[in-house]
Amino acid sequence: MSIAEILLRSVISFVGLVFWARIIGKKLISHLTFFDFVAGVTFGSIGGNLIFNPNVSLFVGVIGLTMFSILVLVSDYISLKSFIGRKILDSEPQVIIKEGQILLENMKRVRLTIDELLMLLRKKDAFYIDEIEFAFMETDGTLSIMKKTNNMSITRTDMNIKSQSRGIPQACIIDGKIIEENLQNIQKDSKWMKKFLKDKNIQLEHILLAQIDQQDRVFITLKTS
Repeated sequence: MSIAEILLRSVISFVGLVFWARIIGKKLISHLTFFDFVAGVTFGSIGGNLIFNPNVSLFVGVIGLTMFSILVLVSDYISLKSFIGRKILDSEPQVIIKEGQILLENMKRVRLTIDELLMLLRKKDAFYIDEIEFAFMETDGTLSIMKKTNNMSITRTDMNIKSQSRGIPQACIIDGKIIEENLQNIQKDSKWMKKFLKDKNIQLEHILLAQIDQQDRVFITLKTS
């Protein structure tokens, strides 16, 4: 390739990458899920081939970059609108510690060793396993923890207040759809949920997110539009 052709390809590739990166948004550079990571690497590889690979015509490279970007947008739309699609594309969090007990089977699923778990806990200022009530491996590879009530930053023990744990909050409604599996985790069903909403005069389709803790307290976020 001549210098002029390389310069032309570089300018077109740069403009195309900036254009589609602005449309796709900041998701590809923060809190990456595995799918986001693969999409980001592929996105850059297409741009690199468009510049330096003489076997790839300029027209074909631009079409490939455009088509791949559209597919990423479509997958994001599916994740936004479909609960099943979201589980397929982004997977789902894994419980690593439950009620202070390490779940080895779940650690094997995410291929996490004890040493790696301890390292991630230390980064959360949690140095003692017996202080942890729940820990989740999120879809972006980070660890989220909930300490036991008496080990929180301002402890109940220091204030001489006793309280029961709220347990794991169950997302029982997402995007106006009842998640039957999560309701079963707290010994409830969709019939109970619908009765609760009827008593509160709340329409199911208006709910963005509803969570229930193990003390049967319900937190509801409504859709704004």
